[in-house]
Amino acid sequence: MKNLCITASAVLLFACEQSSASLGDRSYAFQKCLRNCSQSNCTDVTSFEEQQPKHLKILGWTCYAECQYSCMWHTVDAFIRDGSPVPQFYGKWPFIRVFGIQEPASVVFSILNAAGHLMVLRYRALVSSSTPMYYVWHGMALIAVNAWTWSTIYHTRDTDFTEMMDYFFALSIVLYNVFAVFCRCDAFGTDKWWRPTVAGVIMFIFYLRHVHYLAYVKFDYGYNMKVNVAVGLCSIIGWVAWCIANRRHPYVWQCAVAMLGINILALLELLDFPPLFWALDAHSLWHAGTAPVNLLWWKFIIDDGIHLQKQLEEKKKIV
Repeated sequence: MKNLCITASAVLLFACEQSSASLGDRSYAFQKCLRNCSQSNCTDVTSFEEQQPKHLKILGWTCYAECQYSCMWHTVDAFIRDGSPVPQFYGKWPFIRVFGIQEPASVVFSILNAAGHLMVLRYRALVSSSTPMYYVWHGMALIAVNAWTWSTIYHTRDTDFTEMMDYFFALSIVLYNVFAVFCRCDAFGTDKWWRPTVAGVIMFIFYLRHVHYLAYVKFDYGYNMKVNVAVGLCSIIGWVAWCIANRRHPYVWQCAVAMLGINILALLELLDFPPLFWALDAHSLWHAGTAPVNLLWWKFIIDDGIHLQKQLEEKKKIV
């Protein structure tokens, strides 16, 4: 359910601009260690690659990156010995690496969130394909799985490319959630194909322009934050309004609780602290919390689909 996750947390996630340098990597201890390590180990790249484990090579851990990782822990130890707070490096907290995976906890939780969208299979089993919103929710499942997959890749190995993909597809799910609200509103709906088609084309063009600007003009964190906040607020307002308008239905509470839960979990992003056990930071705990909420969201989608299916059957009986 990355659509709701990103929607609720966009205000927090993208509000803090990431920096290319932090206290840890600017420190004398880190710079000296990195310089010595590079001069001692990275002059003969061929020799390094021959000795490097295959899984680290596959994940793109170059000699210089290995020096950065080892010097990061050297610097962390130095800060702790001096009684200083644990610093960040290149805008991120130090995480212990597992099988070459940079942020193992976030990877596991991202996979769980992606797996949660397999609930679409239960939706398919219980809801007829002729039901309104049937294909809309299938589209959401595909886009969300793609977004969480890139989240998994990004947390596995943080590079400029994986960061861009994670950001791009995060917006895709936020924007699609606005599209879903549009389709679910009785005033618009999916009964006339041209309405969702026009709305979808407009949103897709907007999305392409955003991606083009970030990829080819300027990767502007501030601009990206403003776009995500604006789109996220639209989807939040839309779903809250829908819940209020449809509160007579007994299953609507699931949508409301899911929205409330995601917004509460998003507050974790304000608690920026060094990772517990060098694995669990606020961001990874947010991912952990969204996984069970994801299941509640799909329970709502299924119950809403069953409700729409019954409505459709009743209309056919009248006709």
